This record gives sequence, C-alpha cells and structure tokens, in this order.
Amino acid sequence: MSETLILDTVRLAIGGVLVAVGLMFILGGAIGALRFPDLYTRLHAANVGNAVGAVIVLAGLGVAAPDWAIVVRLALLAALIVAVGPMLTQFTANAAHAAGLAPIAGKYTAPRPGAPRNGGQS
Repeated sequence: MSETLILDTVRLAIGGVLVAVGLMFILGGAIGALRFPDLYTRLHAANVGNAVGAVIVLAGLGVAAPDWAIVVRLALLAALIVAVGPMLTQFTANAAHAAGLAPIAGKYTAPRPGAPRNGGQS
C-alpha cells in the first residue's frame, strides 16, 4: 500500500469520527429540547447542542475534504453558525419574555409515564 493511500484513509477516518461526535451533540440538543420543561431551557439545549454539534460536523467534513477551497468555505460556514446561533436564541428568548412567558420557578418534577394528569382529578 502506498503512503498516500494510508494517509487518506486515516484522514477520512478522523473526519468520520468528528462527524459522528458532532451528530451526538446535535442528538443531545434535540433530546434536551424535547425533555426540558419550559421554553428557556429548551432554547438553551437546542442552541448549545446544535451550535457545537454543527461546528464539529463541519470540522469533520473539513478534515475529509479533498480541496483547500472547500475547507475555507466550511470554516466560514462554521464561523457564521457560531456568530448567528446565539443571537437568534437571544432574540427568541427576548420575544418570549416580552410576550409575558415566565420561566418555571421552583422545583420541577417531570410527570411519570402512565400517571394521570391533573393529579388524578378529572
């Protein structure tokens, strides 16, 4: 086997691992957006999971890219996601706060699966 073939295989393997790690962050953000109790915590989970995950996925694609022009474009896209993601989350949270949506205060307990709603009262 030639040296370039081995280096290309290693480069593609590292890129694949980075893409898989980024997808795990995105999955964690999606699960947090489904499981957290109110809009503000859901926004936080979605922003952190998607922004970090997307940048790691783009880094993995950059490692696997065959051309430097593609790497530069992916780096610019990652910079755009890092810059715009938190701003959009802040605008959404600010609009919800201005509309009067209050976060859940105090201890939150998640409902058990199969438990009746409204404390068992009909």
